[in-house]
Amino acid sequence: MSDKPKMMFAIEHLDSSIAHLNSAMEVLSSVILDLQKGADFVTKYRDSLIKTVEETGGNMTQAIESQIRDFIPKRLKDGKDQEVQGRQGYQVPEPPTRE
Repeated sequence: MSDKPKMMFAIEHLDSSIAHLNSAMEVLSSVILDLQKGADFVTKYRDSLIKTVEETGGNMTQAIESQIRDFIPKRLKDGKDQEVQGRQGYQVPEPPTRE
């Protein structure tokens, strides 16, 4: 056994505990920041939906169509991009090549 006093062992363990707690707080702080960003996004999206409904006079069909029109990139509206194949979701089309 070591010649260190038991109080020194206790202090070393407490120092280690403090380091682990600080590390855990950093991780939790990052998670909380991500949650705040998520909440901000949802709030902005909600406000956007309310604004759209107000602008369309409560016509839900028109409001939904308006949201879809706002979501679709302008290049897709113009029909310049390829159609998405299969059920893989939205894929970024290749840029046009110069000939």
